Formats: sequence, structure tokens, C-alpha cells
Amino acid sequence: ERIRQFAQRAGDTGALSPHDLMLEFADNNIIALEHLKQSVRDTDLENAVGLIAAAPSVYIIGLRRSFPVASYLAYALRHVDEKRAYLIDGVAGMLGEQSGMVRKGDLLIAISFRPYARETAEVVEGARARDARVIAISDTRLSPVARDADVVFEIKDAEVRQFRSLTASLCLAQTLVISYAFQAEGPGRQEQ
Repeated sequence: ERIRQFAQRAGDTGALSPHDLMLEFADNNIIALEHLKQSVRDTDLENAVGLIAAAPSVYIIGLRRSFPVASYLAYALRHVDEKRAYLIDGVAGMLGEQSGMVRKGDLLIAISFRPYARETAEVVEGARARDARVIAISDTRLSPVARDADVVFEIKDAEVRQFRSLTASLCLAQTLVISYAFQAEGPGRQEQ
């Protein structure tokens, strides 16, 4: 449907070659990564890694298009220092039960982009009501998941022909996990 709508608006009559489409995605993702490099502050990264390290449990939610970033974070964090990391995915209608496990002192990492998942915003509100800390990854600091977050990462992922990429978001997720891994395996830990 998106392809049909774009072709109608653009007046495209011929098909775009796969190689040309790849070049368009690559060029736009390069721009998104450059924006990431310029917009993410060192203090926000340090604070986020500190929140991950301090939390007894880390819960991650990202629904719909944000799901790949959330699932990567849950997977990768579980492999660092036996961090208790839980993916809130709402399978079988269990979103309320899963998000209800977030407690004071825990950390919720919430990922949501326009159009924002109402359920993600509700999970953030519930976590804040229980005095959990929140890291938000979103496209604006005004998004429903970012308003009351302890740390907000504003990500402008590439959009090509109405298809949005996750390249910059995944780069940030990898940065958070690997930075936490380096901290967890720091000099004091290696000597033990």
C-alpha cells in the first residue's frame, strides 16, 4: 500500500531497481548516523549506562516498529554480567502482567516513534508511578514516552519512500550495551 501510494504521488511509472533502492536507503542511513553522532550528548550516554548498571532489573518495551530495538537490548543485556533484563512484549495479552513487575529502583527502557504506541506510554506512566527509572528512545523529547524520562535519546532514523529505518536506533542500542559491558568488566572486575 505504501509503495502504491508513493508511486501515485511521485508519478512513478517504472519500477525502481533494487540497487538504486539500496543506495537510497544507504545514503539516508548515513545522514541519520551523522545526526546521531551530533545530537547524542556524552553525559546522556554516561547517565544511561549508569542507570543500567545500578538497576537490579532492566525492563525493555518497544512495540510495533520499535520491537527489533527492544528485543536486541533484552537479548544483549542478558549476556552482560548476568544482568536481569526482561522484554515486555505483551504476548498473549500479558502486557499488564509483564509491566506490573517493574518496581522501585528498576529501569525501564522505552522505545517508541511516531505514531506512538499508546501501550508503551501507559507502561512508562505505570513504571514512573512505582518510582522506576526510565530511559526513553524516541523521535522527539515531547513524545509520550520521553516526557518524564530520566534520560532521553532523540533519534532521527532515516525514512525512505515512507519506510523508516532503525539503523540509528540500533547503533544507539549497541552503544549502550557495549558501554555497559566495558564498565561491568572494568579493571577492578578483571582482577577478581
